[in-house]
Amino acid sequence: MTTSQHVLPADRLEIARFDDDGGVPAQYLAAAAAAPKPGTAGAPPRLSLSPVRGRDSFDGAWWPRTMRLADELPGLLTTLAKADGNIRRVSVNGDVWAAIPDLAEGPGAPRVRVDWFRTLDPRVITAGGGSNLGRPRLRLLVIPPEAAPGPAQTVLRAAAAGGLTGSAGEILRQAGAETPADDGGPTGAAVPESSTAPAASP
Repeated sequence: MTTSQHVLPADRLEIARFDDDGGVPAQYLAAAAAAPKPGTAGAPPRLSLSPVRGRDSFDGAWWPRTMRLADELPGLLTTLAKADGNIRRVSVNGDVWAAIPDLAEGPGAPRVRVDWFRTLDPRVITAGGGSNLGRPRLRLLVIPPEAAPGPAQTVLRAAAAGGLTGSAGEILRQAGAETPADDGGPTGAAVPESSTAPAASP
């Protein structure tokens, strides 16, 4: 006996995005499936940018409230437009983000193209000009939405001080913002504990 399943085209796309390739931390998948949190619409993004960008591992760190990109991206774009003024394209990992739009814009920010890739580190998003316009693309470290405030703010302060070096997973694990990987290998990340940069608002 054969049982048929009826799957809508839109659902097929989401299923394809979340097809397991063994490379996505479980906490990102859980956060992506979560419903938007009430009271966060219009809240300023929890973002810290390095004072000198384009030189270190990351140009900043972002602590979104959910993993629904359509809800989180407008505020981020507005802040980046004020800081950099050159954002025309954003790239994310398609396995961990839900509600990924093709185009997005924020108040006072130009419309940008949104691309998703399965090969991009799930803890990273990139943003830059449509043709880069001679400037390096911004690399932002994504802190899991459910990370505890203390570890998350440690990463944000380190970003504001220009002190994020190492891989995304190493930085987050050392700060306590992500569960250690199964391999338990040593880390070489640098996340300064002391900084005078202000903590992000919850």
